[in-house]
Amino acid sequence: MNILLFGGFLGSGKTSIILQVARHLVKTIEEGSSTRQLEIGKPSLVIIENEVGETGIDDKILKAEGLSVRDLFAGCICCTLNAELTICLNEIQEELSPKWVIIETTGMAFPEKIVETISKYGKGIDSLKTIVVADAERWDELSTVMPGLIEGQISKADVILLNKIDCLELEQVSDVEERVRRINPSALFYAISAHHEVDPQIWREAVTGT
Repeated sequence: MNILLFGGFLGSGKTSIILQVARHLVKTIEEGSSTRQLEIGKPSLVIIENEVGETGIDDKILKAEGLSVRDLFAGCICCTLNAELTICLNEIQEELSPKWVIIETTGMAFPEKIVETISKYGKGIDSLKTIVVADAERWDELSTVMPGLIEGQISKADVILLNKIDCLELEQVSDVEERVRRINPSALFYAISAHHEVDPQIWREAVTGT
């Protein structure tokens, strides 16, 4: 299975982005699979939630789209739930063997630590990509109040999504983009607004690499 690990501070828009990515992935799977393959009764994509405080992902709504949601709300998966996450992933692999698994981390998590655990103890993993959502609207505030957390989340990301660019002037977006790129110049970078439908080409490049 292929894992997408989403990081970013609380309120950055991870859930809205994950919903768009999930629908894109399911559509891609459906287009590339036969009807018989899709009727085996197992989800093609599973979402693991660990975010407390944001609007949760409603399993009932997404079941019709071939999605399954599992919650880990007792703590942060890079700390107290590290072992539980690994067990959950291995159970998903054994019982469901989905093509994709999306993990939504808590806003205080450092994705790098989670990647280390998954890489060491996870089973049946074909690929693991870290996608961090940066909040353009609150960049100045967050990078001032908690620079260690924000920079720590961004510095090791494979993909950076600068969200809420519709809330800023063009010059402000360019300034934030420059500062984010300075922290991690090697990551794929996209400036988006998840409030609107994101160009599918961005998901093809950032998520599936096509």
